[in-house]
Amino acid sequence: MMNKTIWKPVHNVLGLSTAVFLLLLLVSGILLNHPSLLGEGGPGIVAPDPSDPRRILFVRTDGLYQSLDGGGTLEEVPMLFPPRETSDLTFAPGNSKGVYLLERWGRLLHSADGGKVWESLPLPFDPQGQGIELKRIGAGGNGRLALLTSHGWLLSEDGGKTWDSGRFDPRSRPLRRIVHSVHTGYFFGPGFVWLYDFAAAGLGILIVSGVVLWRIGKKGL
Repeated sequence: MMNKTIWKPVHNVLGLSTAVFLLLLLVSGILLNHPSLLGEGGPGIVAPDPSDPRRILFVRTDGLYQSLDGGGTLEEVPMLFPPRETSDLTFAPGNSKGVYLLERWGRLLHSADGGKVWESLPLPFDPQGQGIELKRIGAGGNGRLALLTSHGWLLSEDGGKTWDSGRFDPRSRPLRRIVHSVHTGYFFGPGFVWLYDFAAAGLGILIVSGVVLWRIGKKGL
């Protein structure tokens, strides 16, 4: 017969260690789903103005900023809907008024006045719903655009109004993207991220309350 006096402390230590580890996973997962909670303040993407080297655009986790003195000071560029998880930012060549901003799992935005007013360019697919990552945007002359995604290239000759998808296959599903989107909740749509957060918080409360009840029961013995 096993000696209970030996295994009970081992069981308690392993249970408590596992609970702490799960809490760390839960908290870190929620923070990764909402980068703004991490308080990241440094510039993520930087784009210099091709016609004015002292003007620079910065994309940070909390919005879009510009500097008019080569990066010495920053001022926020007001946007109705600030960008989320920007993957690229670029000026059209030789045109300080034409700016393109790319969200990793969302929109391709264009400004024709240097960043004051932005419009969302239509894409022939739903990046978030179909799990297609938007990686880079390249701008050429006469409205030519090249969009690199996780599923191939798309080209446009008219500023993003129509796209040539000959080098693009939306049916392919990279395994890494599938696993990542299921883990974060994006696989089922943006709204499910909050559902995942709620479930994670509920599991965290169960863990903490379980440890508290265990300690109370132990003191009552």
